Amino acid sequence: MPTLDASWSPQIRKIGDLERQDHWYLTEEHDCHFFGEYTARGGYSHSSTNQIIANIKKKPSLRGTAQWNYKVRDMQRVAAAVRGAINPQSFGIVTLVPIPPSKLRTDTDYDTRMAVIARLVSPEADVRELIDTITQRNSLHESERRLTPPELMATLGINEALCAPAPQNILLIDDVITTGCSFVACRTLLSVRFPGVPISGIFAARRAVDHAAAFGAFDIGDL
Repeated sequence: MPTLDASWSPQIRKIGDLERQDHWYLTEEHDCHFFGEYTARGGYSHSSTNQIIANIKKKPSLRGTAQWNYKVRDMQRVAAAVRGAINPQSFGIVTLVPIPPSKLRTDTDYDTRMAVIARLVSPEADVRELIDTITQRNSLHESERRLTPPELMATLGINEALCAPAPQNILLIDDVITTGCSFVACRTLLSVRFPGVPISGIFAARRAVDHAAAFGAFDIGDL
């Protein structure tokens, strides 16, 4: 098991004013939290958070191999962090809703990782896969052009069979928040179906942007 570094913390953190600039679609009204700082294109070995995210994203085709053990271990790690962030007394009034993957349920690469993580949080948790992907698309990190929230919403649908009883509070759960598009799209969809119900987001990690890199070519001699 790798030694965890400062990029990962089981202590929940809120996306505030400083972090929000990295997630273009988030506004002050969006209540989102995370545990780790993920570095895009940093690779598996860049940080413990990168390792965790890479492991939980391992494809279903690896089931039964040694690689699958890493996926299971880190799904349990993320679930434990979420469990520690929720007051046990809240399980009766909070519905955990996994943000769905980009694949259809009939696809061999359909990955249930977020639903599994949500169910690992607690046997008392109300976990409902209220949102389904109804039009298959490339995953956001594999797309040359990122979808906007309205475009993403057009590929999603509500699973009406799971809507009763109406949730009192909804906690959307996903692995990484990048632009915030998936969260905003899912939140909007659920807000229309369940008007007035508070909706927050909790993520294993947020994509962190190195703003210092923008000044990498700056030379103090230019002053």
